[in-house]
Amino acid sequence: MVKLEKISEKRFMNDNNFKRGKLMQLGNLFQHSSTEKIKSQQVYKNEQFHVIQLQIKKDAVLKPHHATTDAFLLVIEGVIIFNMQEENIRLQKGDILTFEKFVTHSVQALEDSIVLIIK
Repeated sequence: MVKLEKISEKRFMNDNNFKRGKLMQLGNLFQHSSTEKIKSQQVYKNEQFHVIQLQIKKDAVLKPHHATTDAFLLVIEGVIIFNMQEENIRLQKGDILTFEKFVTHSVQALEDSIVLIIK
């Protein structure tokens, strides 16, 4: 019988772990709570792409900004309004959206939400 351990610390994959012979590390993105309205956490980064998790509390707004690379957004939990080029796009759990670099956008959470950004 295989014994399962509870993972209580944040451990994520990165290139250094592979170089040291570690094939994978596990963590739980949802286990840690915060009182911040918007919390950004880097999940993974290498030379090819960057994965960021955003936790956005209900009614919080991520002010207009732009990315320097094309990006892919995945709503993990909740409902958000993604405003891009003065168009409001309602996204909910499971919805994906791609957008190009240097396009100004903002995000408003209609309920507590978790979003992954891959760029």
